[in-house]
Amino acid sequence: MKLISLLDQLAATPASPAPTPRRTLLAHLGRTVAAALPLGLGAAPAMAAPATTYDNILLLLLLERLQAALYTRGLAATALIPAAQAADFRLLLSHQTQHVQFLTGSLQTAGALVPAAPVFDFSGQHGVSTNAVLFPNVFSDYDSFLALAQQLEDLGVRLYKTLASGLTTDVPLATAFWRIQATEARHAAHLRGLRRTRGAVVLPWPSTDDAAITRPTDALPLTVAATGGEENAAQGASAGVTLPFSTLLLIRDNTAVHDPSLPEAFDEPVSAAAAQAALNLFV
Repeated sequence: MKLISLLDQLAATPASPAPTPRRTLLAHLGRTVAAALPLGLGAAPAMAAPATTYDNILLLLLLERLQAALYTRGLAATALIPAAQAADFRLLLSHQTQHVQFLTGSLQTAGALVPAAPVFDFSGQHGVSTNAVLFPNVFSDYDSFLALAQQLEDLGVRLYKTLASGLTTDVPLATAFWRIQATEARHAAHLRGLRRTRGAVVLPWPSTDDAAITRPTDALPLTVAATGGEENAAQGASAGVTLPFSTLLLIRDNTAVHDPSLPEAFDEPVSAAAAQAALNLFV
């Protein structure tokens, strides 16, 4: 399975808007930041639940930095990633690096303070040796590495949907978020495919049929069971309005097509609080 062929359309779907819309984006962001930038902002502002455009971008930046750090360390680890997939992960890393640069540049051009990248602890111990190891063998066992990478990409798909859906008046920024979300979805699908070739019970998309990813603790709130969504019987149509799946795909006698995989056809949002809780495990 070659990720390069899967993602070659990225060049035609850039992660950022064209120059003129982007200037509009930054002008809007500058107005938002002027009102929202907290006084005395420290090195870890993403700890608070996001409520503004500024906070939302910081949360996405933390996720993108985490993914880039995971792939950087994975590629540097001895005998972790098979040679046949090394190019795939270099491409993944290049995409995450582009996303980091876009989010960072957007904040900087708008005059916002960008915190330094944290040192990520992929053990989940928060740098305290007596804490439980939540993610053992991430950089020594390829299957463990793939499992964590898939969950972070899945989280990216859901978080970009959550935040892009809320940008009802900022078309350029929403467009950028949707384009990045599409890239994250391709990443997640490819990682799921790699896991399938190694015997994991997982579909190319999030599903309640996916086998649970076992670890010493279930503290990582990235699973379907923890964050919910894939069991939904209705799709959000607009703010506060849902469209039941039973009204979709009606046949000629106005009877709905009932397919248990229909709920899996939609990316589900994830709350910013759940995403923050997941990211906090690594900082």
